[in-house]
Order: sequence, then C-alpha cells, then structure tokens
Amino acid sequence: MNIKFFNLPIDKQQKILNAAYKVFSENNYKKASMSEIANEGGISKSLLFHYFTNKKELYMYLWNHSIEITREATSKYSVLDTEDFFEMLYRALSAKCSLMKKYPHIYAFSLNAYYEQLADIADSIQKSFADATLDSEIKVFEKIDTSVFRSDIDLKLMYKEIMYSVDGFMLNKYRSQNIVVDEIEKEMKLLIEFWKKIYMHNEQEK
Repeated sequence: MNIKFFNLPIDKQQKILNAAYKVFSENNYKKASMSEIANEGGISKSLLFHYFTNKKELYMYLWNHSIEITREATSKYSVLDTEDFFEMLYRALSAKCSLMKKYPHIYAFSLNAYYEQLADIADSIQKSFADATLDSEIKVFEKIDTSVFRSDIDLKLMYKEIMYSVDGFMLNKYRSQNIVVDEIEKEMKLLIEFWKKIYMHNEQEK
C-alpha cells in the first residue's frame, strides 16, 4: 500500500473507502471490479492502483480498517466500561450506528467478507475474525456482573445466541436494502429489552 493514500484529505480517503466497501459488499471478491470502485470513488483506475497495489491488498486493508475503527468506536462509546451486559449492548449498538453513518456499507462488507469462499481470502478473514471474536468475548466476560442472570442460563450460549441474532438481523436488513440507521437502532433497542426480560432473573428468583 502506498503511504500517499494517507496524505489525501480525510474526506477523499473516506470517499474511496466507502466506494470500496460498497462494491465489495454487493459482490463476492472475484466479481468486484477495481474499475467500479474507482468510478464510485471518483478517481481513475490507475490512481486507485497507485494507492493499492492490487485488489487483494485493498480488500484486506478494508477488513483490517473495519476492525480498527470498530475498536476505536468501542473505546469512544465506553462499551467495556460497565459491568452491565445489556448496557454494553446498548453502547455497542451506538458505536456500530455511528460507524454506519460514516461508512454506510461497512457492516455489509464485513458480513460479505465473513462468507467469502475464495480460499486465499477466506483463510485470512476467518482467522482474523476468530481472533477478534475471542478477544471480544474474553473482555466481556472479564467485566460483566453475572449475578443478575437467571441461574439456569448458560451465559456463553446466551452470548453466542445474541451475537448470531445481531448478525442475522443486520444481514436481513442489507438483503432487503432497508438501511435506515436510526430505525435499525430503534429496533435493536427493542431486541435488547426483550433479551433482558428473557435472561435476567426477576425479583422472585432472588
């Protein structure tokens, strides 16, 4: 990757990245075109290749960039600075929505990348995803107060179920092309309230 990309104005960088996130989110790796990304980003194809040596380099930069800015948003919204698991979910939701407003196709790209079949790409993505997921899960369980949950709940299974549900919810939104961030945030808050009722013990169980 050419360091000159980072010398571009931030809004120009963001436009190029958004173009790439969009094209890669709408196509698998093989079908995604550097020409289409260049057109979407308002630059020439040769200039795009000047910044990124090839399509794989751009793709992996997008993946790593998505992980990095997600970590930054997690810190900014103090996601892990509470012992309340459901408060963590609220804060994580706010962090995700803030990213989606800046990078509208980033979540769709991440979902698409996770299911990418090309071996050379899939191996790197799957390992990176597994590492990031495990790291996140460890940090969550180091922090949360487990005493508020029902005694008959397997907390690790609960965590996985909720994470899978969030991904499924977002995948459905993208497939229906119904991406309105404020509406997504509203619907997800209702789901979090629903999970609280299911998994937290009530006063009679104390």
